[in-house]
Amino acid sequence: MYLDNAATSFPKPDCVCDAVDAWMRGGAGSLGRGNHRGTDSAAQTVERCRVTLARLLGVSSPSQVVFTLNCTDSLNTVFRGFLNSGDRVIASTLDHNSVLRPLEAMQESSGISYRLIDFDPATGLIDVDKFTNELKVSAVRLVVLTHASNVTGRIQPIDELISIARKAGAAVLLDAAQTAGHVPLSMSELNVDFLVAAGHKGLLGPLGTGILCLRKATEHQLRPLRFGGTGTASESLAQPDTMPDRFESGNPNLPGIAGLAAAADWILEQSVHSVHSKIERLTDRLTLGLRQISQVQILSAPSTDNAGIVTFSIGHQDPRDVAMILDQSFDIQCRAGLHCAPLAHQTLGTLAQGGAVRFSPGVFTTEEEIDAAVQAVDAIASQD
Repeated sequence: MYLDNAATSFPKPDCVCDAVDAWMRGGAGSLGRGNHRGTDSAAQTVERCRVTLARLLGVSSPSQVVFTLNCTDSLNTVFRGFLNSGDRVIASTLDHNSVLRPLEAMQESSGISYRLIDFDPATGLIDVDKFTNELKVSAVRLVVLTHASNVTGRIQPIDELISIARKAGAAVLLDAAQTAGHVPLSMSELNVDFLVAAGHKGLLGPLGTGILCLRKATEHQLRPLRFGGTGTASESLAQPDTMPDRFESGNPNLPGIAGLAAAADWILEQSVHSVHSKIERLTDRLTLGLRQISQVQILSAPSTDNAGIVTFSIGHQDPRDVAMILDQSFDIQCRAGLHCAPLAHQTLGTLAQGGAVRFSPGVFTTEEEIDAAVQAVDAIASQD
C-alpha cells in the first residue's frame, strides 16, 4: 500500500511506463544533434510535452516551459540567475530545504538577504499581516510562495499574497511542487514571474524531470545556470538568447520527457478538477478516520484546503519507528521525519521529536486502502 505520493507518485499511469519503455527501445536520436528520423522524433516528443504542459499549467507559450533536472534545479536556476548582491528575498518557514538552503548559501556567498515569514500552526496559513509589513521595510527583489506545504498540505491564499507582492514591486516565484497536476492553477491568471514544479509528483511523470516556467520577457532578466551545447546556433560561442535554448544546455532526459508528456496527456484527459476531487475525498476520509483515534494528533490542514497530505503523530512515539512498523507489519509505505522542512516542524512543535508521520494518497489510492491505513494506525496507537 503506497501512501507517499507527496514524495513521488506511484503507481504511474500505464501510458507513462509505455512511453518511457518505447523511447528506451526505439529512441534513436538526441534533441537537435543530427538530421535524421531519430532526432526528428526527439524534437516532436519534446515539443509535444511543452505544448501539453503549457496547456495544463496555463503558461502563455510552450517556449516559456523549460525542462530542468528536477524542481530543486529549477529553484536554483531562478535564485542564481535572478538575484544580485544586495537583493532582498521574502520566503516562509513553510518552505522546503530546496528553497532554504540555496538562499542561505547565497546570503553567505553572494550578499543577498532573506526574511522568512512564519505561519499559524492552527491554520497552516502564512501570516498575511507580517508578510505585508515585511514588504514595507525596504525593497524586495523576489517573493517565494509555496503553493502548498509538503508538511501540512495547506494550500495558501496565493491570489492575495501575489497581489500584495505585486503592489510592492516584487517579482514572484510560485513553488508548485506539491500542487502541479492535481490542484487547479494557471500561471497566466496568477500573474507570477516564475513557476517551478517537479515532474514526478502530482504531474505523475518519471523521476529526474523538473519544470521551470517563465513569464514572457522575464528570461532576459535571468542568467543561465549552465552553458553549453543546445543543438542550435552552434556556429556561435555565445549561449543562445532564444527560448527555451537559453536554459537547456546539454542533452535532456528524453525518456523522462516522453513519460512526462504521456502523464500530462493523461491528466488533461481526466481533468485536473477530477483528479483533485478524488484526492480531496480520500484525504477527507483519511482525516476523519484518524481523528477517531484519541492518541493521534493531526497537524494537517482541513481536507478542503489540502493538497492531499495528512501529517500526524501518535502520542510520544518516534515517527520513524511508526513508519517502520507500518512498512514491516502492515505493508504501508509512507514518509516520516522532518520532510526536508525543519522550520515548518519547528513552528508545529514537532522538531524535537524528529518530525511526524505523513500519509499522502494519490489518484490511484482506493478507499479500502485508506480504511486499512486508519486501522493500522489505530493498532499502533493502542500500544502507546
